[in-house]
Amino acid sequence: MSAPCCRVSLTASYVVRRRLAFLALAAPLAAGCYTYTAAQPGSIAPGVSVRARITPAAGANIAPILGTTPRLLTGKVISDLRDTVIVEVPAVAQAEIGSAMQTLHQRVSLPKAEVVEWEIRTLNRPRTFALVGGAAAIAAMLLIKALKGEPGSEGLPDGGGTDALVPVFRVIR
Repeated sequence: MSAPCCRVSLTASYVVRRRLAFLALAAPLAAGCYTYTAAQPGSIAPGVSVRARITPAAGANIAPILGTTPRLLTGKVISDLRDTVIVEVPAVAQAEIGSAMQTLHQRVSLPKAEVVEWEIRTLNRPRTFALVGGAAAIAAMLLIKALKGEPGSEGLPDGGGTDALVPVFRVIR
């Protein structure tokens, strides 16, 4: 039986480099740069992501619902009524079994008189393009380095090396 002409072996460092390259390529997909701009209460449409600064009294009123006393709420507007706004905000809850944390969403009714300032979240395109472009350049550099490999790190084709056994005596029958 003859040895194969070439053998590919994945070393741990190669696998780690490949995973890092994958993470570097996937990171820009999850990133985005947002800015908040001031808005008038009547100009906010349902479904828009907002940030609302509220009075201490409003924070105390919704504290039993969220588990904390917030001064700043970040969420999505569900409905804008004449004197109240319903905002869906994230609330962190701990599971009954284990220590797992789960993010839930709670709808909170805010009286317009209790909101100090409204801000609308918008995507900042130049900052996002710069971030994605920089991440893509770094990912491409890491990917080229990961696929290129280190000189001299390849194994021998037959898998042998310096510790391979060399027959000194041979028995002939």
